[in-house]
Amino acid sequence: MRISQIAKGLEHAYLRTLYELAGGEAKRSVFYGDVSLELGLTAEDAEQACDYWAERGVVEWTTLGHVALTHLGLKRAERLAARGWSLTPF
Repeated sequence: MRISQIAKGLEHAYLRTLYELAGGEAKRSVFYGDVSLELGLTAEDAEQACDYWAERGVVEWTTLGHVALTHLGLKRAERLAARGWSLTPF
């Protein structure tokens, strides 16, 4: 498996976990550490996945130590959820 595929899987897992912890709501703050803990990620890996989505406007830092899906992020997560979180298009 290529490194880009591993990273893509990690990023999608991060988005899925944030979506689930936020109860499927945009702008609902989730403790950053809870996402990392739920995924069993190191702080570095979690930060990398979070930064990936933040740079794309999907996730935002809301307060110190908390992140949330943006409205764009919610739509992205809902599309992925509808596809069963599959990384490949049908």
